[in-house]
Amino acid sequence: MRQVWQMWEAALPPQQCNQLVALCQAECTMQDGTTFNQGDYTVKNTIRDTSIGWTHNEAIKDIVEYYYQEANRNAFSFDASYIPAIQYGEYAEGNFYGWHHDINWQADCPYDRKLSVVIQLTDPREYTGGQFQFKHVENPTGFLSQGSVLVFPSYLEHQVTRVESGLRRSLVAWVEGPRWR
Repeated sequence: MRQVWQMWEAALPPQQCNQLVALCQAECTMQDGTTFNQGDYTVKNTIRDTSIGWTHNEAIKDIVEYYYQEANRNAFSFDASYIPAIQYGEYAEGNFYGWHHDINWQADCPYDRKLSVVIQLTDPREYTGGQFQFKHVENPTGFLSQGSVLVFPSYLEHQVTRVESGLRRSLVAWVEGPRWR
């Protein structure tokens, strides 16, 4: 049976995670990542509330590329190879990202996001809440561990629950390819 996602628990050592955080904090211009449902700017319809920044750092891209290629070879075999800017995210107390998928099905462009890559940068003892979850498939155990890498098809619905205390940091990348057929 094929796996729905691929995960490497604690693949990156804590020192490397801390270096990636420092690099992103130095390179990224952080912005409000709040997203609303269908332009309705009321709190109850908020999909995401977090801070995000973007990086084109080659060292980070190399890490993403290694894991997406391994996952794609092991489980998916998707026609995908382009990695756009990589998102660095910070989830402070009260921040979250509700149920969503990473594909814009209404986009009028010749490509789609095919694979999503999430890298957990924070030691789970530094925050509570902020759990990554899938909606319709089994959730990966061990993904809380600092340095864990998760790769999954971008069409899977997922969320990050509200952070109750502390600060959760992550990297998220997408691998694009020709439109889904």
